[in-house]
Amino acid sequence: MDQADRLRAIASNDGAKSEPRIISITSGKGGVGKTNIAANLACIFSKRGMKVLLIDADLGLANANLILGCRVTKSIDDVLFSNSSFADVFVKSNYGFDLLPSSSGMRKILELDQFAQRAMMDRLAGAMVDYDVVLYDTAPGIGTHVLNFNASAHEIVVIAHPEPTALADAYALIKVMAIERKEKRFKFLVNRAQTQQEGLVAFAKLTDVSNEFLNISIDYLGALPEDPSVLAAVRSQKPVTKSAPRAVFSMALERVADKLLACSMDILGKNKGQGRAGLIPATGGVGHEFRSAHQEI
Repeated sequence: MDQADRLRAIASNDGAKSEPRIISITSGKGGVGKTNIAANLACIFSKRGMKVLLIDADLGLANANLILGCRVTKSIDDVLFSNSSFADVFVKSNYGFDLLPSSSGMRKILELDQFAQRAMMDRLAGAMVDYDVVLYDTAPGIGTHVLNFNASAHEIVVIAHPEPTALADAYALIKVMAIERKEKRFKFLVNRAQTQQEGLVAFAKLTDVSNEFLNISIDYLGALPEDPSVLAAVRSQKPVTKSAPRAVFSMALERVADKLLACSMDILGKNKGQGRAGLIPATGGVGHEFRSAHQEI
């Protein structure tokens, strides 16, 4: 029995409809490769026999379909503002998993009030039940939609480059999630590292600050290397794990997927039936004592 089979077995709950494992791929700063990582993780999980849904949660500035070369005619906007169902909007990718596209250049979805956002997350939770793994590709930053998607996930994977600005923005996102949404556990993945040591140094800087100012834990998923195969794949609108499966980036991301699956099996075994989809905790202001992440990093 491989990892995918074990994950489904743990989640099956004696024949009842299984609960998907929800993994949020998020970042404080834009341009760190978050969408590319989310799309390629979807490919890897699907290749391992899992039923996967990738949700483009970058509402208003979606581009996951471009990374995958998928033609889309509808988006989540059609579910919210017309009579479409999620089943009408889901797109079957060429790589064995489904994509829920979002819109690009549309502000209406960003103007939903808290009640409407809660209703959207609840409807979305009902549409995810047939999947083994659901991946969110969130917008960067600390907007309300980003916090809501992250809060509804079982695992929050924060992506950053190793330079100080990206680390500062990653810390800012983690701090807001910890203070406003009471999140205690995060995962950290460095992208475009020149060496493994550079990734470890970036992780050490982030944890030094979080250990001083926040009561949280951050698990290190590793460092994905700078690899020209990634840019070539993006330009060809194909996932690099498919176009160049032996590239150093692809093999490193396979190892990240191993860690995420192992974590999912451990948590599902301990917390069977404790789903989070649709959860939007009450929010509160951070307050004037909320220091600048740039000062702390």
